[in-house]
Amino acid sequence: MKRLKLEHADWHVTARGARRLLLFHEKADYDVFYALLGESCRMSGMGLIADCLMSNHFHLALAGGSSALTRCMHRLNRAYSGYHNDRYDLSGHAFDKEYFGKPILSEFILKRVVRYIHLNPVRGGQAAMPENYPWSSYQRMIKADDRALAEPEKQFLGLFGADLPSAQRSYGEFTQKDLARRPTVPVGRSSAWEIWQEQFTWILDHAMEQESLLLPLPPEAVASYLGSRIGIPPRAMGKVLNHPNGRQVSEMVRALERRLERSPYLKSKIDALNVL
Repeated sequence: MKRLKLEHADWHVTARGARRLLLFHEKADYDVFYALLGESCRMSGMGLIADCLMSNHFHLALAGGSSALTRCMHRLNRAYSGYHNDRYDLSGHAFDKEYFGKPILSEFILKRVVRYIHLNPVRGGQAAMPENYPWSSYQRMIKADDRALAEPEKQFLGLFGADLPSAQRSYGEFTQKDLARRPTVPVGRSSAWEIWQEQFTWILDHAMEQESLLLPLPPEAVASYLGSRIGIPPRAMGKVLNHPNGRQVSEMVRALERRLERSPYLKSKIDALNVL
């Protein structure tokens, strides 16, 4: 996929095993991956915000430039592929594709991307609670002291509170609130399509919750407008809205754009959602 050239950004990165291949069979595999991840981040200059390793895919939230991201992921995937092939007497590519890396363009999305990463084991039926899953950073993020947390983790938690204990408590509560929500598509499909639909669902739910604030604007149109601004394809949004294709979404967005051009007041209502 074509990647944006950015000096610095937060990124949602995911990759899965080729042909549903298991990437992690036992504790040693997870340990090796984490060691390689730490080394790849140090060598490339990327910062690790959050992580979760599932049996056949992984999710990362990383901070850094697009060139550093490329160096980090090339080093990580190449090194782990070599380890995996040697250990299990395999050949060829361990990963289905190079990797999917999407820039996170707002604090609203960043908070929910990290929560999505940490809830992956719960949604995938691997743990009842995120803190019970050993191969993610959730437990450390909500319980570790200042010395044990990396700077990107502390910066993320700073979005939830001025001091570390209150920020950890607030992030834990934020995560717990989403436990009962039904995911848009099965978690096992670690793909751009899944991520786009999840992100649009977050925006749509937020717009629906603020329906009275947005009046007379319809929440679905507002969510589609915001989704288009962060790069979610119309077809992915249409899937969530039960439209047969993305044409209706594109038309809805264009109609709202024309309306906003005539009324800065209505635009201020959307800006008040703080999604972008």
